[in-house]
Amino acid sequence: MTAELPDGFVSDAGTEPAWKWQGEGYAAEQGPGLFVAARDAFRVYLNEQLVVESATPREALFVPLTLLPGDNALTVVVSAEHGTPAAVLQLDELERSYPSDTSWKISRAPSAGFGSTAFDDSDWPDATDLGALGSLPGCDPHNFPKDSQARWLGPASGGAPTVVLRKVIHITPLGYGVATTGGAGGPPTLVDNWQDFEALASDPEAPAVIVLAEGVHDFRAAPREQMACPSVCTNDASKTEYSLLTTSETCEAGLVTRTRNEQRLLLGSNKTIVGLGRGAQVRGVSFEFGSARNVILRNLAVYDVNPGLIEAGDAFGLTQPSQVWIDHATTKWISDGFNDVRAGAQGITLSWLRYDGISPSECSGQHIRTADITGATVTIHHCFFDHVQSNSPTVRDGAQVHLFGNLLSDNPGIAVDALCGAQVLLEGNTFQRVNTLTERPSCADDMPVGRIDAPVGSNYYGPDVGSHRGGDGKEPHDSVFKPPYDYVVGVPRDEWQTVFARAGAGGPWALPLALD
Repeated sequence: MTAELPDGFVSDAGTEPAWKWQGEGYAAEQGPGLFVAARDAFRVYLNEQLVVESATPREALFVPLTLLPGDNALTVVVSAEHGTPAAVLQLDELERSYPSDTSWKISRAPSAGFGSTAFDDSDWPDATDLGALGSLPGCDPHNFPKDSQARWLGPASGGAPTVVLRKVIHITPLGYGVATTGGAGGPPTLVDNWQDFEALASDPEAPAVIVLAEGVHDFRAAPREQMACPSVCTNDASKTEYSLLTTSETCEAGLVTRTRNEQRLLLGSNKTIVGLGRGAQVRGVSFEFGSARNVILRNLAVYDVNPGLIEAGDAFGLTQPSQVWIDHATTKWISDGFNDVRAGAQGITLSWLRYDGISPSECSGQHIRTADITGATVTIHHCFFDHVQSNSPTVRDGAQVHLFGNLLSDNPGIAVDALCGAQVLLEGNTFQRVNTLTERPSCADDMPVGRIDAPVGSNYYGPDVGSHRGGDGKEPHDSVFKPPYDYVVGVPRDEWQTVFARAGAGGPWALPLALD
């Protein structure tokens, strides 16, 4: 049996599914994707494009699938030869899973265009909950996740042999970057080489949705010589760090020749860059935002940007952009800042990032230039500061930074710094093995000290944490800004495990990074 399509729905089921390239190469529960089964037959569409179809009753299929930022309309045409058409689904996404439930809409005879994100389904009734997995003898599908909370869905009563289930899933930012839409409206373009990647990403204004396949994209430039200043590590005389100097700086030890090989990508406005599946590993690229507007980066691991040099490239350099959302990204083995946000940057959200600070080339073995934020408005939520030393973040010069739901772990230095009139709001964060939790040092030139508010009982201080530096050494409760957006703060004692598992490129299915 094949699933019958209602009148008015245009599709060519004989062609290869248009979203096949959204992810391949991994099996069920090994990466993001969709589980689906039906009593008889089904077809699944994402934004009106065929994803998968089956005429095998109660046999679950898994489809690797990556949702792009924005609105994603999932529609399922379910057909039953006899009885009630019913389906059960679970979408596993980077941040969370979406099991089928009564938030899905249903129709027996939808009008044309029902697969579009723009379609108004407000007059569709909610789908009927026909039971949990295990509650319908003889109906449970094979190969469906055993711990799934998905429900069998169908119409309230019998009738038409074909129904359509529909749900719109929103992959959108919250916080200061809430208005960011990136390259929305442009067709996704899959690129596999530096020339095409740079050309699309650096166009000054043209909207673009740029897609990188799962796996390694080695975009390093040809090695070139660079003069650097060596300095022997004070804590380990067997190690030497090499710093690039400005024209006004001198080097007492004498300059030596080193090599560097990064590519610098200057981003244009109205861009979305997304890695598929378990994440695109972008090697040797320093993303520079300049004054770009409206940019989204998602599911990228940025690594190996001259880790043996200092001042030879950031992972993300946000000089003075506006409306930026960086989500589910991993940074590791970076020369300079993981992300530096400079004065004038506005509307920035950093979410579900993993700052992996393990760095053998650093004197301490841990990255010390994690996140520096100057005179900007930034939201940092559900990020994992892992094995970094200090600067997570350092906030200065009037910046307003809201940190909530983050995990800060294994930091022998200072976690959160506020100075020179900066304001920081700390809510629902977990601190583990952190030497100094917060600091508000004095500032030169008679500028005011920074202010930090950690609401009473909001944050969780786990094992092996130190104190708050400044004032009386207790948790700071200064007067700070009120965030101009809606958000929900979870219980950190419970939430930190979700951040541990899902932050970074690939979420819980992240691929390991490796150097040569």
